[in-house]
Amino acid sequence: MKRILIFSDTHGNIDGCLNIIKNTPSVSAVLHAGDCVRDAEGIEAAFPSLKVYYVKGNNDFFTRAPASLLIPIGGKRIYLTHGHEQRVKYEFNYTTLTERAETVNADLAVFGHTHEPYTGYAGKMILLNPGSALFTRTYAVAEIDGDTLKTAILNM
Repeated sequence: MKRILIFSDTHGNIDGCLNIIKNTPSVSAVLHAGDCVRDAEGIEAAFPSLKVYYVKGNNDFFTRAPASLLIPIGGKRIYLTHGHEQRVKYEFNYTTLTERAETVNADLAVFGHTHEPYTGYAGKMILLNPGSALFTRTYAVAEIDGDTLKTAILNM
């Protein structure tokens, strides 16, 4: 089984994230959906043996981090983006995000930007926003076990 911790919109507040990573057994990877890249880099520095994937958000200036990533983990394809370029604050059904994730055959589309936790579906693809580690004090967990992909949004 692959266990993935997902954070977004930390905006300088990674203490809770570090504590969750430290106290969660068998973490395979960490995803950070932007705002702030330096926080994702801090997580990476604190856990050098853990794979940390991150993208830039609308508040991440002067970074070489990509705007989106396609991450293969455990036989599943995860599309990771912040969401501001996909208009997630303005599209009720996340059309642009869904279309972009579908073009890369994603099983899970992870985004942030709205600061609001969200789980939904576009066909068989799961759409997931972990919320904000700073404002809503939430994060998400994705578990991949064979063909099964399960997600949950948790409080910090």
